[in-house]
Amino acid sequence: MERTTDDGDTSARWSAFTVLAVGMALLGLAVGAVFPSFAELLGVPARYTGAPTFRAACLAAGLVLGCANWLLVRQVIGSRLRVLAGRLSDIATTVGNPVASAQGPARPAADLALPVGSRDDLGITAAAFNALLAALDHERRFRSAVHASNDVMALLTPTGEISFLSDSVADVLGWTREELLGRHAGELLHVEDADLFTDSGAPIAPEGHALSQVFLVQARHRDGSWRHLEVSSSDRRGDPVIGGLLITARDVTDRLELQQRLAFQATHDALTGLPNRAALLARGAELLTGPARLAVLLMDLDRFKEVNDTLGHSYGDRLLAQVGPRLRPLVRDVDLVARLGGDEFAVLLPGVTAAEACAAAARLQAALGTPFLVDGLALDVDVSIGVAVAGAESLDIGALLRQADIAMYTAKERQSGVQLYDPSADDHDRSRLLLLSELRLGLAESQLVVHYQPQLSLGSGRVTGVEALVRWQHPVRGLLGPAEFLPAVERTALIEPLTDAVLDAVLAQLREWCAEGIAVPVSVNLSARSLIRADLPDRVLSRLRTHGVPAAMLRLEVTESALLTEPERAREVLGRLHAAGVAISIDDFGTGFSAMSHLKHLPVSEIKVDRSYVAEMTSSTEDAAVVRSVIDLGHELGMTVVAEGVEDTLTAEALVSLRCDVVQGHLFSVPRTAGDVTDWLRSAARSPADRS
Repeated sequence: MERTTDDGDTSARWSAFTVLAVGMALLGLAVGAVFPSFAELLGVPARYTGAPTFRAACLAAGLVLGCANWLLVRQVIGSRLRVLAGRLSDIATTVGNPVASAQGPARPAADLALPVGSRDDLGITAAAFNALLAALDHERRFRSAVHASNDVMALLTPTGEISFLSDSVADVLGWTREELLGRHAGELLHVEDADLFTDSGAPIAPEGHALSQVFLVQARHRDGSWRHLEVSSSDRRGDPVIGGLLITARDVTDRLELQQRLAFQATHDALTGLPNRAALLARGAELLTGPARLAVLLMDLDRFKEVNDTLGHSYGDRLLAQVGPRLRPLVRDVDLVARLGGDEFAVLLPGVTAAEACAAAARLQAALGTPFLVDGLALDVDVSIGVAVAGAESLDIGALLRQADIAMYTAKERQSGVQLYDPSADDHDRSRLLLLSELRLGLAESQLVVHYQPQLSLGSGRVTGVEALVRWQHPVRGLLGPAEFLPAVERTALIEPLTDAVLDAVLAQLREWCAEGIAVPVSVNLSARSLIRADLPDRVLSRLRTHGVPAAMLRLEVTESALLTEPERAREVLGRLHAAGVAISIDDFGTGFSAMSHLKHLPVSEIKVDRSYVAEMTSSTEDAAVVRSVIDLGHELGMTVVAEGVEDTLTAEALVSLRCDVVQGHLFSVPRTAGDVTDWLRSAARSPADRS
């Protein structure tokens, strides 16, 4: 029989069972040939053993015996060999293609085991095969676990080529294992990770450390993107079995992106995308560790509340979102623009002088002064900027921000737009905080008292009303006038409980006067902050009912500048009070001529000429012209005109000539306590000429 060998040569060969069959046949023939001689030895007569028929029968019997032996051997041994060959083929397929084996249904090892059956050589061979099968089954399970793992397992040769790769690489990087086997691992890594290999391509550890460690790399995905892998390496180059670098890689891209998003959210404002207060504090602290200067610009948008209240917070949010793009082009790359909260922003300017910081603030103020376009509406907001600079003195970022905050509020008060921090203002601010703290205690302990200054008719000389003027009976500093504490209080929410306390004191006094038959209206001053509060009418009317005082006995005074702050809200609040019977008066009139156009739309019955014009009207033609214009305007609008600050007879006579209605000032009466003014009112009722 001729067949082709594994090395490609063709030669005449006999199969094992063919050789065995021929051998058995020859053996049978040999036995048949010698059997007659053997029979003669056994005493069989020669006439029988020498007969051709007997010899032919012996040869035939020998041949049949040989064939029978051959068939028996083939059936017994050959079947076992065929089973063994089939099992070996299955195992070869499993070992040769571990990926397919791992992905396909696993065939139990018991199905491949050979029956031992005996303790002969075949049984021993079967037992050895079964032991090999068990070892290979363990190996297959291990390979299946490796290929089924979400982590990528790889083996690199000492020169950096990939010699083994788990099938999970397709899920992580998109490549098939066949595409990557034999390639150098460095081809998949980002250029930033080139230091993981020597010039010859051999893998090394970062910074020259041992290869057995954990580190992060960027690996190229099949689609061209980059994935972040957490790589654990184990140096097995000295292992004669492995002989390379064992790598386990886990995809941590999503985890790192989540960490980056969380870190961004922790240090950035969600609405504007700008760094937040935490980021500014961290960056400021870092910059202040060096010797260079650092400037902080603290910005607060003016009239932003009006946008929110009038158009809604969605408009306000979209306006705020435009602030960052306005500011960033005007600062350097090293500068930081941040949103601190609400309508408050800040800028860090490292390495600048105070003059340079103020110049930068002026540029930013001009940029924010341009109207913001939101849904086709041009929204105007101004900005007040406080500037603080850290130089040679040792400051932390918190102290620098506080200085900028003080400067910013100074800019608001002076309406200067930009204000550099002034240490003297800082000292004043500290005392203001102490003052406010003491005033809270003073309100709780009823330390506030009300003095009253009468108002008289120039025509009849009779009292037309009194103005309530609050004082603070400080336990240490004595009696404090309103100028010593009201400016600080009006900038805080403390003005509301103070206003309520004054109203309660005034209405209680009015009730006493009404009970005694003294019917004199009382004027109470309102701050701009109180004027725009929607709950003000309810608070006032509730107190009128509580004290049992008619609304017509109360007159509320608001300044002209307060009306200009939020005219629509002021008109609404004053309208409700006027409808309830409360009289409205405009105080300090003449300091803001733009309010004149609003007078005809306001429920005002009285205007008071500002004392600064009245005091100088006899010596200044300009002031006299202002007083005359205000009086004429008030009369044209059907209002009563009050001149305050009348200190001498010459001024009173000039006001008479201008037909002023009511006067108020030290010429007629100084502010008095409730008891003193009660006596004064009784005396004035008996004799209008008694005005001491």
